[in-house]
Amino acid sequence: MVALAFIFRGFVELACLAAVALIVSFLGAWRNTVLKGLKAMAPLLVVAFILWSFTYGWSIFRSYEGGGANFQLGAFMALRLFVIILVSLNFIAMIKPSELVRALASFKLPYKAVFIMGLTLRHLYTIADDYKAVKEAQTSRGLELDKGGLHARIKNYIPVLIPLFIKSIENAEKLTLAMELRSFSFDQRRSYLRGRLKAIDIAIISAFSIALALTILRYWVGAI
Repeated sequence: MVALAFIFRGFVELACLAAVALIVSFLGAWRNTVLKGLKAMAPLLVVAFILWSFTYGWSIFRSYEGGGANFQLGAFMALRLFVIILVSLNFIAMIKPSELVRALASFKLPYKAVFIMGLTLRHLYTIADDYKAVKEAQTSRGLELDKGGLHARIKNYIPVLIPLFIKSIENAEKLTLAMELRSFSFDQRRSYLRGRLKAIDIAIISAFSIALALTILRYWVGAI
């Protein structure tokens, strides 16, 4: 869906893709999480609309004809960003790291790649939890993170980022030690749980693969 959002050049097509993503969001049990994320990203969408409406002439990706303000282009680019953010929020909210690892393993990918992907995702969730804990601890000690201008706010986050960085190094050292104590090695052949694709999974993957192929043939190859 993210690839389709980047390739689509028609407003109606992009709006249909956004509608599909919204339907998935509201039908799922994670809709409150997605709505919270969209609310936080709303200022970014407004900034994107303004920038693309008035500064599209300086785009490094594509040259646009005309001059002055182009609100239609600004709305299109803001909608594209909205789709990318919405799809990303859905992905994060609905899929657990363990489920993603099993899904990658079901495609017969190399064990090293699957293991590193799973370890990276797990570490990201750990960093997020540590960040929340450090931020709450510093706030309870009287640290005001949202006080002052942009420069002052950046300086206010230094007491949060430094302990978070140290905690991340400690977690990495603990993980390395635990792997060494268990004699973990990629040279040994290992067995692990593989996920099985259901019929609905195959249908969705096939549908989006066909849609992506047709979109590439239309916009990049010009065969359709």
